[in-house]
Amino acid sequence: MTDRTMTEQDLDRLFAAARTSPPPPSEDFMARVLADALEAQPRALAPGVAVPVRPPRRRFWAVLSAGFGGTGVLAGLASVAVLGLFFGYADPTGLTDSLLSGSSSDLEMVPVASLFLTEG
Repeated sequence: MTDRTMTEQDLDRLFAAARTSPPPPSEDFMARVLADALEAQPRALAPGVAVPVRPPRRRFWAVLSAGFGGTGVLAGLASVAVLGLFFGYADPTGLTDSLLSGSSSDLEMVPVASLFLTEG
């Protein structure tokens, strides 16, 4: 049995030969490539034909903020809405009672804050 292993010098010679004379592409292959390239190119419209252009779509938040007067106004409105939800949840009767009585020593600004801070 003969030893058919290649050495590095044999591989270097093969690669050098492949680099110097690359095989030319076949005529059939070139015809298919050119046909695909012509198919992929955009077609020119006939003169005088108008291309319909759709107006760009505006996103939901852009339309909403423009309707309210800008993003700053929308952010302020959202902040006030969150504050209104908090005041609706936190009963402000303790605040009004202590303000009307005139005594500020027992004034608790957020009477139900412990509900938000408890675990479980």
